[in-house]
Amino acid sequence: MEPTGRPVHREDTPISLKYLSTLLIKEISTDSVQNLPTNIYHEVTAHIETLRGASKEIASEEQIVEAQIGLLFSAVKLLFEARYAKINASREADFQDTQKRDLGTIDYSNMTREEKFVLDGSLETDKRIEMILSAILTGRPVVLDKISNILSHKRVPVRFIKPIDRFMGIDMVTYGPYVEEDIALLPSENARALTQNGFAEEIQILAP
Repeated sequence: MEPTGRPVHREDTPISLKYLSTLLIKEISTDSVQNLPTNIYHEVTAHIETLRGASKEIASEEQIVEAQIGLLFSAVKLLFEARYAKINASREADFQDTQKRDLGTIDYSNMTREEKFVLDGSLETDKRIEMILSAILTGRPVVLDKISNILSHKRVPVRFIKPIDRFMGIDMVTYGPYVEEDIALLPSENARALTQNGFAEEIQILAP
């Protein structure tokens, strides 16, 4: 295990079915969302892209490669669904408490960017899951890159309920200091951390 507690996988080696199966067994054996490598879905997608490229060069191996891709996709799909079921169940349970309107007991830091992307838009959940799984199955890591880019550039308006000193955002921009009742537009991940720690409240903006 790495110091962070994330399962170890060397980035210079392709994702294996055995490795994904190990992650899946661990995931379904625990109640909480385990701490995965943040780029796990991207690595699987890139590996599938490589496999598809190789199968086009050698026609006789096409069926074997398709079988490999099918197994990899089935494993990562089950992993994704197991994790999201936990995330969604925790979110729904917390929503029953009128004092909570965020991720509550969910450890947001254990979620990958793809999982955050899915959760971020509850009204678009089914479409977003389909987008991610389709990108993985068809071996299009560029789609996952675009998803990560969308998340990193999203800004969220917040109202501060406690004073806070200057801090560095994930976009490497310095924000603050802020006092009570200040309004700021912050990167989504910084806004999430501040709301979870009780420094700010997210300002809900309803789309027309």
